[in-house]
Amino acid sequence: MQSILGIVPLSLFLFMHLVFNSFAFSGAGSFDRFVHWMHGLPFLWVLEVFFIAVPLLIHLLLGFVIIYRGSVNITSYPYYRNWMYLFQRITGVIAFIFVFYHIWTIRLHEHFAGKLVTYAGMQKYFEPMFIKIFYIVGILSVIFHVSNGIATACITWGITVNKRSQFVMSCFSWVMMLVLGVWSIFILFIYS
Repeated sequence: MQSILGIVPLSLFLFMHLVFNSFAFSGAGSFDRFVHWMHGLPFLWVLEVFFIAVPLLIHLLLGFVIIYRGSVNITSYPYYRNWMYLFQRITGVIAFIFVFYHIWTIRLHEHFAGKLVTYAGMQKYFEPMFIKIFYIVGILSVIFHVSNGIATACITWGITVNKRSQFVMSCFSWVMMLVLGVWSIFILFIYS
């Protein structure tokens, strides 16, 4: 269930979130019109609660169980997948902090203030350098966590059963990390 929730609704949401934020490349008017359109969708809250928040909370709780019960054995077995196991846990914790900070300061603030996010508001939000740095670390942690999670799920589900297929999937996940990372950072700095 952990990997299904991480891949299906949450990875899809990450990709869609990047697509939606890419409206910033077309300028303030395009971004603001998209946000206004998005918030005009009927039952948006149903999507946010049942397809994002609930899967995220379940994934988070299962993740903490895995961290608590799991053991890192990189000193005894310093293999690639063991390092990825460790980095998956580290980036999961960083992603947890980042995602909840992002939800609190952007989405919930927007909801409680009764104002929609605007291009100008995002520019102001990203003015401080420490926010940009925090977002870069957070975004890259989320992207690593998702990309490596997909590669790990393919092993767990028996999709990549031999060394060659696992190597190909690992290469794919690194390419995915690079593409999504560059895309995310470009979006972040478009507001600067």
